[in-house]
Amino acid sequence: MAAGMIAKFFPPLAGLCYGENYLTKNYLSGTKAGESVSLQVPRLYGLVLAVNVIGGSFVLVALGTKVGMARRKYLEAAKKKGDADAEARFSYPKLYAEGFSEEAKLFNCVQRGHQQALETYPSFLACSLVGGLTQPLMTSFGGLLWCIARLRWAKGYATGEPNNRYADFWAPHIWTALLIQFVTCGCTAVHLLRSK
Repeated sequence: MAAGMIAKFFPPLAGLCYGENYLTKNYLSGTKAGESVSLQVPRLYGLVLAVNVIGGSFVLVALGTKVGMARRKYLEAAKKKGDADAEARFSYPKLYAEGFSEEAKLFNCVQRGHQQALETYPSFLACSLVGGLTQPLMTSFGGLLWCIARLRWAKGYATGEPNNRYADFWAPHIWTALLIQFVTCGCTAVHLLRSK
C-alpha cells in the first residue's frame, strides 16, 4: 500500500516542486528559493513556520486536550456503571485504559488519535523545516493539509470504531501531507547536492 501511494503521488509532487522553483526564480521577486549552497532563507519560509510549526503545534495541543477531557469523561462513566477499578484503569500515569469495557475502548481510541500524531510529528516537522528552505509554498500547503487531516482522522478514531479514522474525505491525507514533506525535503537535498 505504501509503495503504491509513493508511486502514485511522488511524480506529481516532484513536478510541483520543480514548478515552484521555476516560478520563484522567474516571477516572484525576493523569494528566490536557495540560490546558493548557504541556502538563504526565502521570505516565504515564514509561512512554513506559521503553518507547519505553530499550526501543527496547536493541532497537537488540541488533540492532547481532547485526551484529558476523554480521560475524565470515561472515568466518570465507568464509575457510574459500577466499575470498582475505574480509578486505577483510567488514572495517570497510564497512557491507555486497561480492560475491555466500552469506556476503556472509547478512551483508548481518543488517546490513539493523539498518540499516532505524536509518532509522526517529528518526521513531519524535520522534513518541513528542511523542505521549506527551497519549497516554502508546497511545504506550507502540505502543513495545512496535515493540520486538517490530522484533526479529521482523530475525530473519526474517537467514535470508538478504529476503522472510522479514514471515513472522512480529509483523514487519509495525513499520509499525503507527510509524503509532501518527504518530497520537499528531498528537493532541498537535491538542490544542495547539485549546487556548485
